[in-house]
Amino acid sequence: MPKFNYVVKNKEAKTIKGQEIVSSKEELISRLRGRGLYIISLAQEGEKDKKNQDSLRKIKGKRNSLKLQDLTFLAQNLATMLSSGVTLLRSLRLVSYQTESLRLANVLEKCSDDIRDGLSFAKAVKKNPKVFSKFWAGVIEVGEASGNLPFVLDKLADYLEMRQEFERKIKGALTYPVILMIVAAGAVFVFFKFLFPKFRELFTQFEIELPVPTKILFAISDFVETYFLLIILGFVGLGIAFYFLKDDPRLKRALDRIALKLPMLGKLFFLVYVERLTSTIYILLDSGLPVVYSLEITASSVGNSVIEEKVLAVSQNVKNGSAISEEFSKQEIFPVLVAEMAKIGEETGTMPDVFKRVSLHYRKDLSSKVDQLVAIFEPVMIIIMGVVIGAIVISLFMPLFKLATLS
Repeated sequence: MPKFNYVVKNKEAKTIKGQEIVSSKEELISRLRGRGLYIISLAQEGEKDKKNQDSLRKIKGKRNSLKLQDLTFLAQNLATMLSSGVTLLRSLRLVSYQTESLRLANVLEKCSDDIRDGLSFAKAVKKNPKVFSKFWAGVIEVGEASGNLPFVLDKLADYLEMRQEFERKIKGALTYPVILMIVAAGAVFVFFKFLFPKFRELFTQFEIELPVPTKILFAISDFVETYFLLIILGFVGLGIAFYFLKDDPRLKRALDRIALKLPMLGKLFFLVYVERLTSTIYILLDSGLPVVYSLEITASSVGNSVIEEKVLAVSQNVKNGSAISEEFSKQEIFPVLVAEMAKIGEETGTMPDVFKRVSLHYRKDLSSKVDQLVAIFEPVMIIIMGVVIGAIVISLFMPLFKLATLS
């Protein structure tokens, strides 16, 4: 009978290496899983665990960017493969070949090497914070500690798929208004850059006294014409400066504060953050993380430094013995519903289910608000475009009417 070498982890996440002689790999997998062990790698003695010699960079069709759909794909496939008895190392390697993201593929290869060297999956993930957030690391850590990683990854995949679908809907709703804004800006630019100089030559030739609106438009046109290159360089410079300063804590905090205070959009952004807050707490608590740890991970996942500080304050006080509902109610920035529902969760012992319901409520509310905003924004943009372009056309034709009167 063949001899197999294996690497497994027990429920205390301790790595165990061993050998067994069995009739088949399937029999050994059944034995190890029956002992409550989590299989990392499994190979018959004499066989080499070959790595694909082709560099991932030579694989056609891969892109350098990393999207939410790539992480969703990873969670879904890992959950499926691990549930089917495929070892973790082989699962990671298969997903690294299948994913469309070169960046994710390279990181998964690094994780495989780290796990082969004895690190846990959670620790390997934590070594790549630019790809895997604390949220990912926390969920995987719970899955490994409980010996139920496939189940936890399956829940994570459902959560990511839901978020991907929700973000797709939001982006789809905002596409048309954005296109309208771009078209309006393009039309105004064409007027100032190309049409106004032609009309100026015409009016100069006939020595027409220009009305005030036309003079203002020509002054703007002169400014754009004279400083066009500087304007373009200014926008490019702002873009470059923002790229290098985007991680500066002071700038991020200032922008996050502004985002919450913007007219109309401020409330929408706030709903986005609250929905993300409640849904993240739900998935972490439902995966088995303690409340304090869930709050700490959620704070870094919300995406707004102002709200992050408030969540961390709640986490610290809960760690010191306070009730989560009481701490949420003290932070006036959070809606009353969050604190009240958290109190119900504490009293009934159903905290994950409560936050699931709250997150669903805010998701529906946010979706409704976006639809309303788009419904208002479209006619408003059309009216603004009509007024601006109409004012430009009238200002250009006023001297022509005067010329027609003189003739």
